[in-house]
Amino acid sequence: MKHIWGAVKAIGKKKVMAWIVGLLAANIIPILIGLILMTIMFAIIGALGGSVDEQQLEQNNPSAGYVCSATGEINQEKWDNIFQSEKRSGALKGHGDDIIQLSEEKGLDPVLFASIALHETAWGESNAIQQKNNPGGLMNPDGSGLFQFSTLKEGLESMSQTLYNRIKVDGLVTIEQLGSVYAPVGADNDPNNLNEHWVPTTQDIAQELGGLTMNCEPSEQPDMGLIDDNAWISSHSKSITSGFGNRSCGGCSSFHQGIDVASGDIEGTPITAFADGEVTISKSNGTTFRSSSNNMGTGYGWYVEVKHDNGMRTRYAHMMEKGKAVGSKVKAGDEIGKVGSTGASTGAHLHFEVIINGEKIDPMPYVKPFLTGEQ
Repeated sequence: MKHIWGAVKAIGKKKVMAWIVGLLAANIIPILIGLILMTIMFAIIGALGGSVDEQQLEQNNPSAGYVCSATGEINQEKWDNIFQSEKRSGALKGHGDDIIQLSEEKGLDPVLFASIALHETAWGESNAIQQKNNPGGLMNPDGSGLFQFSTLKEGLESMSQTLYNRIKVDGLVTIEQLGSVYAPVGADNDPNNLNEHWVPTTQDIAQELGGLTMNCEPSEQPDMGLIDDNAWISSHSKSITSGFGNRSCGGCSSFHQGIDVASGDIEGTPITAFADGEVTISKSNGTTFRSSSNNMGTGYGWYVEVKHDNGMRTRYAHMMEKGKAVGSKVKAGDEIGKVGSTGASTGAHLHFEVIINGEKIDPMPYVKPFLTGEQ
């Protein structure tokens, strides 16, 4: 009888355990899964942020791509630590002076040049530079593969010309903008999304070299002189921290519909009209509190739109407070508001848009003369 009773108790325990497991599977586990999915969803929403439109939020990191030299010059000690060491720069060892010379000839930032070369060649160790003297990934015109140069100096000369065309001719003055050419996020030939690492890695290399020497250090008093009856849009800085088009935002991508201008201590400084016109919008779109990385708002915040005689409209967003009143006539260079961080913003900056026939287009061709000095 004892054996029979023991068997019955064992069966009873199994049924109880089965009932408990069934209860968990039917109720608690789905709840836990739901909580996990909700957490992931909110994380995705927070990362995406959106754009400055009502239907999206815009994320901005004012320091993105702008790691500046403390002196505005090359940090020679850090430069030599890399380019005088084969362990640090591989095939690029001893070519630091060549990069500096070519940069001077083309009007380029040598630190930016070097950072891209080191990144593109895996610190001088890639097959392209080791076997073909090709530091910039230049392809044969017929599409048959990488171009081969007779010497590395020749390859660096070709790379300097390519950078000149991208920076001076096309106006791609930031690391992020150059990344859209060198390593576009979402490209068909990048199935593993490795391109999203191009910008932050190039920034890190620039930091290791001591910081950029161009298009990063804010000018206390940028030249506000007119060019073709147009004026620069910020009296404090010419540092563009985010360009027009697709951009990476920490595991996601979004379409940025303007350019951002930011630098240290820019908050509260004047925003100036790009051209003569009339203020047609001066209001808040979204939240009006000062946003931060931990408390990002929505929309443009306080913003102003100016209508110009040639049919163009310009828009200035994330102002500190309400800007110039609707109906105000403004001249190029007139103050229309102050830089803030209202709306969808993670730091003080000016978001600037150019609108033609209702379509937002890349502002860079319009502002490029103020950045490159070439009209």
